[in-house]
Amino acid sequence: MKRALALSISVGLVCVLVPMFGAATVASPVLVGRVHASYQPNDGKIFILVIGNDARSGNPDAARADALHIVGINTHTMRGGILNFPRDSWIDIPGHGLAKINETLQDGGPALVASTLEQMTGIHIDYWVMTGFQGFVGLLKRVGGIPVRVPIDLNDPSGSGASMSAGYQKLYGLAALSFVRDRHDFPNGDLDRTTNQGKFLVGMLKKLRGQVTDNPAEVFKWIAAGRQYTRFDLPADEMFRLGILATQLKPSNIHVVTVPATTGTVGAESVVYISSGANAIYARFRKNGSL
Repeated sequence: MKRALALSISVGLVCVLVPMFGAATVASPVLVGRVHASYQPNDGKIFILVIGNDARSGNPDAARADALHIVGINTHTMRGGILNFPRDSWIDIPGHGLAKINETLQDGGPALVASTLEQMTGIHIDYWVMTGFQGFVGLLKRVGGIPVRVPIDLNDPSGSGASMSAGYQKLYGLAALSFVRDRHDFPNGDLDRTTNQGKFLVGMLKKLRGQVTDNPAEVFKWIAAGRQYTRFDLPADEMFRLGILATQLKPSNIHVVTVPATTGTVGAESVVYISSGANAIYARFRKNGSL
């Protein structure tokens, strides 16, 4: 109870004091916004679209979506899930026809990415978060290494640049970026890559929760990193609630699932076909807010 009280006071002070130092710039490499004009909670369930684009600097909507995940949280059970979508998934993009899912960002920004996934899954998405290479590396430089289990030895000099040994380790900055981008070293390519990205998100949650549990004042470091690299398009009270919620989630209660799929080709392009078995996963996620 003392830790919870200290955390609440710390975050409350952040919400009061941080705006006094000015808003983050529009060119910030991480963006956060609502999918719909107003937030409409669905029986305690919150769904957040996480987008990692392939912009080397800044965060333009014209980039492609290299990483796509729907994060669900059930605030009643305090359980959740991360549903991963391979970037090469061959789908029907509303108003644009059949194409790879990563083209949705180029065609219509985060709004089209969200509406495409809503149409496909039936999940009402509340918020979106987007980062490019610059924002991802910058955030990790501020908050420190993220604990990750690297499943196999990686050596991808001509692709992601990954070079690391298998096993548990903390990944920083560029090494972390190379890990979440690597597909050439994995037998299932894009499918394995998106799974690793989801597990990395859980690693970030583990880092956040561990630091704040040990010392509630550590939340200031995370808020400061967010202020440097993030533009918030949300009211302060919503950011306050989401920030408190993140620190209260147990990583062991967040399950990571990649949509079942097979690989194939369309012309000369490698693609991923999401199987019909994904429909049952979508339904369970919609109902429970967890996986």
